[in-house]
Amino acid sequence: MYLELSIKNNQESSRLQLAFLQKLYILLDEPDGVAGVAASRQEDPTLHDLILGHEATGQLQDAFSCYERAVNVKSDTISHHRGLLRCLMGLDQSNTALTYATGLLNERPEWSNEINPFRVESAWKLADWDGLSEFLKSCKIVRTQQMGPLSAASMENGAYQRGYSHILRLHMLTDMEKAV
Repeated sequence: MYLELSIKNNQESSRLQLAFLQKLYILLDEPDGVAGVAASRQEDPTLHDLILGHEATGQLQDAFSCYERAVNVKSDTISHHRGLLRCLMGLDQSNTALTYATGLLNERPEWSNEINPFRVESAWKLADWDGLSEFLKSCKIVRTQQMGPLSAASMENGAYQRGYSHILRLHMLTDMEKAV
C-alpha cells in the first residue's frame, strides 16, 4: 500500500516504481495486481512489460507472440529462447518445443545446459524413450543446477515456496532416469 501511494504522489519516478511493483506482484503470484499495474501505466509498455503481464495472467499464447518478436529483434539473448520454449511447453506443444530446442542447439551448442532440459521434458511428454535416454546423457549437470538454488532457498524464510519447483524437477529427473 505504501508503494502504491508513493507512486500516485510522485509521478516522475513512477515508471521505475511501477516496474518494481509489477515484479513484486508477479513474485506474490497476484495476477490482479499485475493487471492493475499494467492498466495504470501512462506510456506504452515495453516488450518485456508485456511479456511479464501475459505470463502472470496465464496468457501464454500472447506471451509466446511477444517472445517471438523478442527473438526476432535480439536472437542472441538466451532468455528470449527459454521463454519461448516455456510457452510452448505450457501450451502443450511438446513436439514443437523439441524441434525448436534441437534446432537451437544445432546453432548454439554452448547453450546446451540451458536448453537441453526442454528437450528432456519434451521427449518425456512425447514418450520418446530413445530420445530421452540420449538427452539425459548430457543432463547429469541438470541435477547439480537444481541443487544449488534449492540449497540457497533452504536457508531463508519462504524456502518451501521458492524451492518447490526445484524439488519437483529433481523428482522428474529421478523418475526419468528410472524409466530409461
